[in-house]
Amino acid sequence: MHEDATCNDLQEIITQAINEIKQEQGENFSLAKIDLAELERRTGISRSRLRHLKENNFIVTPHERTGQKATSTVLTGYSGIIDGLLRKGVTNSSVCFERLREAGYTGGLTTVKTYIADHRDLVPPKRQLVAPQGNRGRRYQTSPGESYQMDWGFVQVDTNTDASYKVACFAMICHHCGERYIEFFPNARQENLFIGMIHAFTYMGIPRYILTDNMKSVVIRRDLEGHPLWQKDYKVFMETIGFQTKLCKPRHPFTKGKVERLIRFVKDNFLAGRVFG
Repeated sequence: MHEDATCNDLQEIITQAINEIKQEQGENFSLAKIDLAELERRTGISRSRLRHLKENNFIVTPHERTGQKATSTVLTGYSGIIDGLLRKGVTNSSVCFERLREAGYTGGLTTVKTYIADHRDLVPPKRQLVAPQGNRGRRYQTSPGESYQMDWGFVQVDTNTDASYKVACFAMICHHCGERYIEFFPNARQENLFIGMIHAFTYMGIPRYILTDNMKSVVIRRDLEGHPLWQKDYKVFMETIGFQTKLCKPRHPFTKGKVERLIRFVKDNFLAGRVFG
């Protein structure tokens, strides 16, 4: 309890007891001759303290050293140890107490708890937890012959006559060994997609499923349950050759990024004049 509140409560107890005695004694009451034994019985305050209060007409005043802090405490000389522990995030009072004991500290655990509570500002803030972003370092890989990935890219071609035109680059890559097939077409129409896929299957073999982007020549849309509605010609092509198709998750570079990196590689080397066999 605060010292001022303690003084006020004590003053109220003494004043009430003195008033009761005054009412009982009437005109015979004298503050200088008040019975300290009776006052002790009514207030519960020791007679020695009442004798000291009587010298000040029973007016309770705060102690003259109230509010002053000791210049030296039992933790003096050990505060550097506990401050270092707090800066490292160690706030367990028992752990801090044991470390201090090892250094020669002879005080109690309560003193350590109070010091920790008063110096929380030394503790570094906790790191915020964020939603996991997925594994960005591990290569997306499947079993042999299980999965290929395909996509379109576009390359700007400059001619000797200062004219330029755009060509479509079909790319397919194996998720197991990284084997790849690349072919250029005038555009990215569905018939050229089928030609590129047949040539890739002839060169690499037919996988169990193809992983691809949500291109219009493959999928129309998804139903209410999220299942893809295949473009009818692509569905016939898929069932005839005997493979399945899975769609990449939008904005998911862990699965979609491999073929995109292949297309960027093709663009850089194509523009540099390198020839692909």
